[in-house]
Amino acid sequence: MIAALLFLMAAFARADLIDETFEIPAGDWRYVPRPLTEEPAMVDCIFQCGRPDAQVRLVLVSHADLNAWRTGRDHDEIAATPAGPRGTLRTSVHDADTYVAIENRAPQPVRVRLRVFLEQPRVRYLSRGRQLAVIAISFGVFFAIVSFSARKLLKAIRP
Repeated sequence: MIAALLFLMAAFARADLIDETFEIPAGDWRYVPRPLTEEPAMVDCIFQCGRPDAQVRLVLVSHADLNAWRTGRDHDEIAATPAGPRGTLRTSVHDADTYVAIENRAPQPVRVRLRVFLEQPRVRYLSRGRQLAVIAISFGVFFAIVSFSARKLLKAIRP
């Protein structure tokens, strides 16, 4: 059981992407000015405020929606947390232009600590030549075993 857990833990590369504290004025929002990832990955976002009465939420948006939000237009959200003094968000990110934003819905300014972790699976693919080599060797070994077994069986049933 422990070996399986260690194997699963080793299967993903976890990286600390963001560990920053933001000052957000009342009724305003801030965003991290760089995209989260360039490859598909699992993203874990954790935020915590110093005030227990804070109404902060974390939002993942695309680049186009971030620009719409900055200009005051309607925007779509990929994922968001409910408003509160702390929260977590775990989601799979597939787009290379995904940004994280923090929105303060409270009437007072807040200080928010944001931590973002990235988990990318260590997936490797064989080149086309190696794939064909593996298939050819597998067929060769399979037919060698079948031929050897057939010869032994034929010798055993012949008088």
